[in-house]
Amino acid sequence: MHPVRPPLLAAGLTTLATLATLGLAPGAAVAAPAVSAPAISVDWFGAADVRAHTATVRGRFDCGDERGLAYIEVHLGQRVRRAWVTGFGFGVIGACTGERTAGTWTATVPADEGSFRPGPATTTARLVVEPNSLTETTERLRLLSPCPRP
Repeated sequence: MHPVRPPLLAAGLTTLATLATLGLAPGAAVAAPAVSAPAISVDWFGAADVRAHTATVRGRFDCGDERGLAYIEVHLGQRVRRAWVTGFGFGVIGACTGERTAGTWTATVPADEGSFRPGPATTTARLVVEPNSLTETTERLRLLSPCPRP
């Protein structure tokens, strides 16, 4: 083991004594506060309206620490017989503010070609909080027939 130089040892002990006097642990001065990231989820079930060639998808959002104009982008895909039916839609949720940081969203997705049917589907939902926050999730869900209207 190499001998420690007295001036170097004295300087190290002085630094430790200063930190102890101030009540700071090493690294405590650079610790950043916890940041809550935006999050989005999709419900397990949606609705397929065959006549209207649309599907309705719902879920929850959490803005985290982000504030600004917010909206949802939804891409939906479903295998129907031998072809893929796809579509794109928006869910408007307004703004993420100090009073409104979480809630539910709904998006109606028109089919690009063909029609969504009851059955399994895959969706990619993106939560966009302007000007520069984006989070997304890809989840499987089951489309059901909508309830008949009286």
